[in-house]
Amino acid sequence: MSAKQAVVEIKDWIIERIQDATFTTDRPLPSEYEISRTLNVVQDDVEEALQELVTEQLLSERFHQGYFVKHEPTFFYPIHNLKSITAMIEEKGYTAGSIIISQDPETPSIDDKRILEINDDRNIIVLERIRTADHEPIAYCLDKIVDESLILDHSNKISLFEFLKDRPEFQITSATCEIESISYEPYISNMLECAPEESLVLVRQIHKNRDDKPVLYSLNYFKSSQIKFQIKRELK
Repeated sequence: MSAKQAVVEIKDWIIERIQDATFTTDRPLPSEYEISRTLNVVQDDVEEALQELVTEQLLSERFHQGYFVKHEPTFFYPIHNLKSITAMIEEKGYTAGSIIISQDPETPSIDDKRILEINDDRNIIVLERIRTADHEPIAYCLDKIVDESLILDHSNKISLFEFLKDRPEFQITSATCEIESISYEPYISNMLECAPEESLVLVRQIHKNRDDKPVLYSLNYFKSSQIKFQIKRELK
């Protein structure tokens, strides 16, 4: 980051106009030349200030279009808390929905057996869904459940956590989570109505019950433009 006072002042001028909504996500900022004329500063300092704000994720740069205020994701998901997607959606005042694509008993793969610690010949339920907020798709969910007898009725319960908690052996108390950025995945990206340039965020979780046994393996793909993740870390 620059130590030049002029660059800091240009950044502050831009940030103030983001805060008062003079600069918005739907229109490009004035050009480097226009900003340099307005502030009576050199254009190189303006370019440096803009690039720093891109690095700090306050602005985004679009090829041949200029600089824009970075879009703030609608939904916030704290990784350190066990929270359902339904709760995340409803906390923002949206109506949560679920579109079931498929729900079938399947023979688990070798990897499924490893993850879910299955040592016998049982089948698992594989549930494929699109999660929506006010009918707009925000997440593709692939859930693998260690019980082929579980059939979900989403006519009145759309949260998988809520459905499972009625079964004592499925009451989830912990989860191991991995997060991965996915640039584009044709099947899922089309399901979520993503633009070609829009990336996905994969949240892979192994949920365990009070006996520390895996009961649910989830792969949740979110539209990166609509969700922000946070984790709380403490020094031990």
